[in-house]
Amino acid sequence: MKKLFFLIFVFTSNPIFASKNHPFHTSVTEIFFNEKDQLWEVSIRLFQDDLEAGLSAFQGKKFQFQADVNVDELLAKYIKTHVGFQVNLKLQTPYRYIGFEPQKDVIWVYLEIPTQQQFTGVYFQNSLLVDVFPDQTNLLHVARLDKKKSYLFKKDIPVVLLE
Repeated sequence: MKKLFFLIFVFTSNPIFASKNHPFHTSVTEIFFNEKDQLWEVSIRLFQDDLEAGLSAFQGKKFQFQADVNVDELLAKYIKTHVGFQVNLKLQTPYRYIGFEPQKDVIWVYLEIPTQQQFTGVYFQNSLLVDVFPDQTNLLHVARLDKKKSYLFKKDIPVVLLE
C-alpha cells in the first residue's frame, strides 16, 4: 500500500506527469513524392498544445482548436510564414494548403506541391514554433522512390540546403 501511495504521489507531483505539457518541443515534416498524381505530398505533425501557443502568439490572442472557427485560414497563414522554399534568398511557398487533422495530442497539417521537380539544390525553410519555444526542433524527411534524406531545423538553423 505504501508503494502504491508513493507511486501516485510521484506521478501527480512531478510536473512532467501531472501536466499535458511535454519536456521537449519538436515537429516532424514528411515530404513524399506521389508517383501516381505526380505531386509532392507534405505532412506536418505538431503537438497540439505547442501549435496552439504558436498560433496564439502569431495572432496576438488566445487560440484553441475547439473554440476557434477560422482555424484553416489562420493555420494556412501561419504555415506559409514559417515553411517554404528559398530561391535567391526569397521565401516562396508554391504549395497548396489542403487542411489539418486533429488526433490525440497532435495536429497533422497537409500540403501539396504540384511539381515533379526534384528539391536538390533548393533551400528549405522550417521555422515552425521557434519564436515561441527556443528549444524547438523541426525534423524534415524527404522521400522519392528509394531515396530518403532527413534534415534538422532549429532556432539558429531555420534554413537548410536540400541535397
